[in-house]
Amino acid sequence: MLRFQGSWLLETVLDSVKDLNQSPSWYFPVMSKFSALEWLSNLDSEITINVPIHSQAVLFKSWFTNFDTFPDEEVMKAFNQILMKSIDININPFRAWLDVYFSKQQLDYLLYWHEAANELSTEGVKESFLSIVYQVINYWLVNNKAGYDNLLPPDEILAYYYKRYRSFRSHQAVFNITEKSLENLEPEDCSILVFNLVFGDEDYLEDESLFIYNAWLYGYTDIEKSKQNFVSELKSYSVELDNKDNNFDFYQKLSKNAKVVAFCWSGQGITPNLYQRMLVEKLQQIFSKNYNNSKFVYKPIDSDTDSYDYILLFY
Repeated sequence: MLRFQGSWLLETVLDSVKDLNQSPSWYFPVMSKFSALEWLSNLDSEITINVPIHSQAVLFKSWFTNFDTFPDEEVMKAFNQILMKSIDININPFRAWLDVYFSKQQLDYLLYWHEAANELSTEGVKESFLSIVYQVINYWLVNNKAGYDNLLPPDEILAYYYKRYRSFRSHQAVFNITEKSLENLEPEDCSILVFNLVFGDEDYLEDESLFIYNAWLYGYTDIEKSKQNFVSELKSYSVELDNKDNNFDFYQKLSKNAKVVAFCWSGQGITPNLYQRMLVEKLQQIFSKNYNNSKFVYKPIDSDTDSYDYILLFY
């Protein structure tokens, strides 16, 4: 699970690199959660993000770039009506999730919203609508897992997230979002290049809501298939700590035009000393050819479980 902390990263970089512009440009070759960039979005900076998974790219675009194409109130009224009759569960493609992730009523609305999204002809409006539905999906999953009551009916909770979505869509940063596969990525001119490390022996995301959302977007229910979509796309990006033959060519290639390279990750059950020997020293050996300085910092999150957040800089 990655706890990306933009404020801590920027503070660490500015403390180390004295001649860096106070409004640096950023490049993220891979980013998994759009909410992790909320703090950075308030900076006067240019931020380039590559999101190779389409369902995730939809969320990034709707949150950071689709300012003029979000659904207006008339669209929301037309595509968020109260369902007066229950939908036959046998014709619902998401019926396998019944009483596992969602209630019968929730499944009715997930089918309704899925069909409604396909009727939206403007791509930006569609992406924004899908992003709002994602917020509802995540809300339901958290509540249902915890056994909490859902106090608002589906149409009202979607309307609530629509209003919230409109009110929070303001920031200073300029975002460039791409959907390139990792093999097609090229170096970008930037002040800070950020690799949020993915480890092959860990879950790829903080929770399963994005796997479920990805499956819902494409109209199927196999969560493992959805997860493997992420794993397959990120295979060349992931690191296996116990693999002596890790290929770091991908990282070297993309760092060609970066003033600062930052590796960020969160770990549990592995001490900082082990990371130092198994990962940091290897990267230092490789990147010392192009960067004169490196800095490895970490801070404890939960000492009982050896949970730490890490930053490794090259500059």
